[in-house]
Amino acid sequence: MSDKFKNISAINANITSLYKSIAAPLVPNFKTNLVIDNRYYHGNVVIYTQNIAKQIANHFGLQISKIIVTFIHNLGVPGKVGLSAGNIFFVEVDEKYKSNTNFISAILAHEIAHIYLFRHNIRISDTLRNEILTDTAAAFLGCAWLILNSSYEEASELNMTINTFGYITQYEVGYIQAKRDFLLQQDSSDAMIYGHSREFFDAGKSHFLDNLGRPYVQRSAVGNLAYRLKSRLKTGSIVFRCICCEQQLKIPESNKTLSVYCPGCGNKLLCYS
Repeated sequence: MSDKFKNISAINANITSLYKSIAAPLVPNFKTNLVIDNRYYHGNVVIYTQNIAKQIANHFGLQISKIIVTFIHNLGVPGKVGLSAGNIFFVEVDEKYKSNTNFISAILAHEIAHIYLFRHNIRISDTLRNEILTDTAAAFLGCAWLILNSSYEEASELNMTINTFGYITQYEVGYIQAKRDFLLQQDSSDAMIYGHSREFFDAGKSHFLDNLGRPYVQRSAVGNLAYRLKSRLKTGSIVFRCICCEQQLKIPESNKTLSVYCPGCGNKLLCYS
């Protein structure tokens, strides 16, 4: 698999984990992509940053008193958050990103997603895998377009580099946004207006649509025969993963198109068995 989508297996496993751990209709609860309201910007970046943090916390449904954001010189990472049992959380952001609200929004989306997962007691002990989980949650729950719009170019003497935020690729963020769009029957293309966001989104969408070739969309006769034979040898029935939450589903072979209800995410899928 291309490095553009090197974390897809982990991302899909994380989405399954989110559904199982929170036990809620995730996408219906987060059916709106978060759009930062810029009406509150009056020239003071610190106050405006606090307001962005508040908007993201409200989007995640976090019942907390305050998120205090400070800018730190040479922080070493784009952002850090302190997690505690209290109702006040402290987030640090590297001051080099202070001049661009797209950067600030993307960083805060990730850090506040940490708070969301912490409040739901969802964590992976391995640091990198936990960061991938956090990026997955932030994107899948409505902040993907904020992250996609934060990419930027940086010129050096030798070439031009595209810089991004997060631990998954921007192509994978585009994949997650495309999955959200599929679930919500919407198209977020028009929201991709900064940097290389449209490129990342289109590539992620294309990768997602390729996955629609899995068994619940009718294949060619040869393709269906090969899949059924392979599946029956292993399980005696047709087994596939829900395109929405990636939970494994099993249905009897019928040579018909069936409407299948997924108990994991509550979505109905058309499956050719």
